[in-house]
Amino acid sequence: MKNYFKNPANTAPILVLSVFLLLFTSRFIDTALLTRDNEYVAVIVLQLVIFLMPAAFYIKALGLDFGRFRLSLFGPGHLLLLISALISLTTGTILIDHYVIGGDSLSASYDLWGVFISKNEGGVGNTLYLILAYAALPAFCEEFVFRGLLISEYEKRSTTASVLLSSLFFALLHFDIARFPTYFFAGLILALTLYASRSLLAVMLIHFCNNMVGIFGRPYMQTLEELGGDEFFMTLLIAVFLLFTGIFAADAARLYKNYARLDLSSEYRRIDPPYPPATADSSPLEEMAAKHPRIAATLGAFFSFPSLVCYIAYTAAVFIDF
Repeated sequence: MKNYFKNPANTAPILVLSVFLLLFTSRFIDTALLTRDNEYVAVIVLQLVIFLMPAAFYIKALGLDFGRFRLSLFGPGHLLLLISALISLTTGTILIDHYVIGGDSLSASYDLWGVFISKNEGGVGNTLYLILAYAALPAFCEEFVFRGLLISEYEKRSTTASVLLSSLFFALLHFDIARFPTYFFAGLILALTLYASRSLLAVMLIHFCNNMVGIFGRPYMQTLEELGGDEFFMTLLIAVFLLFTGIFAADAARLYKNYARLDLSSEYRRIDPPYPPATADSSPLEEMAAKHPRIAATLGAFFSFPSLVCYIAYTAAVFIDF
């Protein structure tokens, strides 16, 4: 049993499940009983409880090293990567929403978890609260858990698992089947940016800026769509998305070449704990794991029992919410 909990593929989904349960419970809060000021406080407190409290318990229980969370600052050499990542993220999510949800996606209000809706009522105080509760805190809390904690855990088994599962659980977090592709795409961009920049703070900044666009930029985009027409607007978005996604990929490749030239550590690629070598008594599954450890680690992470419980919990929560 002790060895079972040494495997991040078995422990990380427990953290995810805790966040899911706390977040789904928050959906039953009666927002009609809240004043606007109390709503801001509720949003702030709930995010601290839902994300940071389970994360703190998880870190303490497993004695994790904060050094693995990549809390270092990014440098001027990362600016092109971050700008291209942000534009790819914003244009890509709008495109996916447009084709999945429909043409009215830009007119929808920006919300958290389908419960709290951001309302820009003007005034300095209201705007600052809005930025803190709906842009800054979600970026910090969600990135700390999903790109900081989960990626640092899953990459001990497989970097492929770390990117895909952190993105999958991030998409499931929002309990919105229609927008699942949008959130999964966002998770992929953020995870790839983390590896290319080696800075969780950089990813938090991108997430924050994307939230700001969602809160304050939608009316301007909607106006542009109305002035130029849907076909022109979508063509423009596709062109911008392809251009900056290409820039993002090229700059990520440049950064990785620099990391290789400087001989920076890639310790995260080491499988921990390693798969034992095959022996004469090994089963076919054990032989496959020994021969292709990263594939076995990735599949093991996706289909571990705690991961399956997360998928079931998500399905049940969505069914109840309907």
